[in-house]
Amino acid sequence: MADPGPAGRDGANRELKNRLKAALARQGLSQADLVRQTQLNGEAVSKAAVSNALNPEKGPPAAATLRAFLNAAGISGTERDKLFRLRDQTESHGPTHLTAYLEAAKKAARQHPYPGVPGAPSLPALADVYVRQQARPSAAYDQDSPGKDDAAARGNQTGPTVPAAEVFRAGHDVCVLLGGPGGGKSTLLRTHLADTADGWLGGRTGKTLPVMVSAAALRGTDPLPTVLAKTVTGELRQVGLLDELGADFFRHPPRAGVSWLVLVDGLDEIPDTDTRHAVLTMLASAAAAGTGPYRFVVATRPLPDNELGTLGRHVPRFDLQPFSPDDLLTYATRWFGPLDDSGRHGKKFMAGLKRSRLEDLASTPLMALMLCQLYAADPTRPLPEGRTGAYQSFVELIYEQNAHKNVRDTHDEAIHRLKSRHQIPTDNQSAEKAAQQVRNHLLDLIDHLAHERINGSTASAVDVLVSHLQVKRPQKVKQHLWNSFLGDLLRPTGILTQRADDFDFLHQTLLEYHAARHATRDEHARSQVLSDLIASPNAPTTDRLEPPALDASYLGFLLDGLLSPQDRITAATIRYVEELTSHGGAEVCLFLTAQVLLRTSLPPRHTTTQLARFANDIALPTDARLLAAVACTDLDRKTGAAALLAMADDTSLNGRTRVRAATILGRVDRKAGIARLLRFIHDADLDFHADNRVLAAQGLAGVDKKAGAAVLLAMANKSWYDDYSRVLAAEALAGVNREVGTSILIGISDDSDQLEKTRVRAADALARVDREAGTARLTGLADDTGFDVYFRVWAAEALARVDREAATARLIGLADDTKQTEKRRVWAAEALARVDGEAGTARLIGLAKDASQREKAREQALWEADLARRRSAHHSKGIIW
Repeated sequence: MADPGPAGRDGANRELKNRLKAALARQGLSQADLVRQTQLNGEAVSKAAVSNALNPEKGPPAAATLRAFLNAAGISGTERDKLFRLRDQTESHGPTHLTAYLEAAKKAARQHPYPGVPGAPSLPALADVYVRQQARPSAAYDQDSPGKDDAAARGNQTGPTVPAAEVFRAGHDVCVLLGGPGGGKSTLLRTHLADTADGWLGGRTGKTLPVMVSAAALRGTDPLPTVLAKTVTGELRQVGLLDELGADFFRHPPRAGVSWLVLVDGLDEIPDTDTRHAVLTMLASAAAAGTGPYRFVVATRPLPDNELGTLGRHVPRFDLQPFSPDDLLTYATRWFGPLDDSGRHGKKFMAGLKRSRLEDLASTPLMALMLCQLYAADPTRPLPEGRTGAYQSFVELIYEQNAHKNVRDTHDEAIHRLKSRHQIPTDNQSAEKAAQQVRNHLLDLIDHLAHERINGSTASAVDVLVSHLQVKRPQKVKQHLWNSFLGDLLRPTGILTQRADDFDFLHQTLLEYHAARHATRDEHARSQVLSDLIASPNAPTTDRLEPPALDASYLGFLLDGLLSPQDRITAATIRYVEELTSHGGAEVCLFLTAQVLLRTSLPPRHTTTQLARFANDIALPTDARLLAAVACTDLDRKTGAAALLAMADDTSLNGRTRVRAATILGRVDRKAGIARLLRFIHDADLDFHADNRVLAAQGLAGVDKKAGAAVLLAMANKSWYDDYSRVLAAEALAGVNREVGTSILIGISDDSDQLEKTRVRAADALARVDREAGTARLTGLADDTGFDVYFRVWAAEALARVDREAATARLIGLADDTKQTEKRRVWAAEALARVDGEAGTARLIGLAKDASQREKAREQALWEADLARRRSAHHSKGIIW
């Protein structure tokens, strides 16, 4: 992809023109045919532009012209990619910069994001240990789509999880990736960036090219291209990027027909709600452009719905799933590859997790990484207790024990370099003394930095440290030398990483751990923290305590710091927690369950009692009750199982809740859980809708894979099940036995004897299980002129979730088809407005103004056009819609 030079550019232009001529000949299309087809596609290209695009004596066609040409000629796949690459080669500078970006981005993304610990084998390559996670789509699928009263049109919420990488392929301008602390969000983004860059360098291009940026970098007033240029250049110069990537590089698509996929990491790491809102507003505005060069994936911990709603109510969300036990064993075994008999060590590690009650925590990728390193450093040493214990052990190994000679040597060298700049003995000595003072208190200073950052400070790390009492610069030491020295101390610690000219914590949870260490560093500080927690209720006008308005993860570290020394403050904290949780209520229930699942060191007996009470409290939402029962099983398996059993048998609850309770019960008490699930599946006297029976079979498969798969297969093939439930069963079966489930969905999609809506449902479900097969079926159904237009529109809009460009072309064709009734054309234009706001709104306005249309259809088109315009305006202002 290097610059081909003038001769190469001329040769690429001639080859491009010859290939275009050959493609037209194969299709049997004349230039006039091509012009007409571009007009029908809504991408009108003039006769002169088509002629010039085929004339080797003329320059290369514009990117938009080439795209319209290829769409009209039906050229796709590798041939399309080849033609765009030839066009790129006709330009002198873009490919050179693009190649430099790809090579540096691939190198940076392949690096392991976390440090190794002393005594453990060297870190394996990220690609060697990476286990690909699953995600559960929780998209607010378009509620206004055709079939809006049909649950299938809104997506199968009971279906199987999908590969997490689907978040990058969803056909939307913005997607949200949700995951808990250390859940693998950043690593997923990095892996996708590395894989995509590798593919592009090998000639395997796609419709998007990722670029990664932290949400914090978007807080300022600079335009997005400028932010990307500054951030990416600063990040990649550390791995060999030689030339600056200017704003123009990111202002335009990386290639004709390709969008930048901006991977926005760590939205939750912005502590201020208003600032997060401003960032989301900017992203919503950029996405609302529709035809701009950007798509976005926003990675964050769960945030209130009203915050994420700024992006729009139709934005899909993917919940990143934790490691399954099999995933965790695979991950650990790969980590222990350098050890003798890695398989044996993997099993021993899993047994150690069970003894330390860390199985659930270790399903979080970051915790799994830390615990694997701790084990590898000394396989004979027991694993630590609890989350804070794991972080403490990890930090001690990478810093406090300081067995890593390079850290000690680097610090010695930094001190020597600073004092050697001062030749007068007294100045030399004062510089050395001050430098040693900083070094001796460096971990405390890192704690202080974390505390400042978590409380909203945006100052640089060095500026934060300079203001600390332990960092007194001698009068004769110049400020820039002192700042440089502080950076030299921070750089090799293994806790921080340099980003451009500043330092960030390797992970948000490391920042939280160190911030909590600072907040609870001594008795006075702990007393102040407890007072702040008690004095900051959400409802200050009452005497009733409310949970602190803090992130659950950070709050867990604070509580551990308050509870660990076993002194009067510990006793006061226990009284506070007991009084808080004794009041009840949904917010208190969620507070308590979150802390238990984080393995915070709460008083076990009282906590178990309160969780059992919450699980049986009919006044609470059922989701909160289920969470309480799950958390209760972590402390007292028998008590938690009894709560789950009671919910599964409670006929006053809806069927879905009872099935969920039985499914969770099966993981705690296998026999009791399976018995309930089988009853839900087979007992005809139960007032259970068929989809709840499918959900029960899916739950059974999670406990007994063979039995669950057999039931799902029977359901998918039973003619007395309604079509919707059969599709649900087949999709759920694909999550257990992909080949069989996919085969059934293909069969339903292709069966012309099935109802049209059933075939669309099946093809939509198939696209979630087998993207290629589902895309082909949805495309075929959208193009089937024998289908009612209502269902062709439905198929096309479902197609937009996997191939937006193809869906847009088909919806344009249906909306512009004068052979269709006005009502059907308005349906198509409505759907088009949800997929491509500009194109859909234009057609709705055109239909509303068309005097030849019936009055009712014109009024409907005008109303829908106004709705689409208001939706776009609200998006551009960041208003929830």
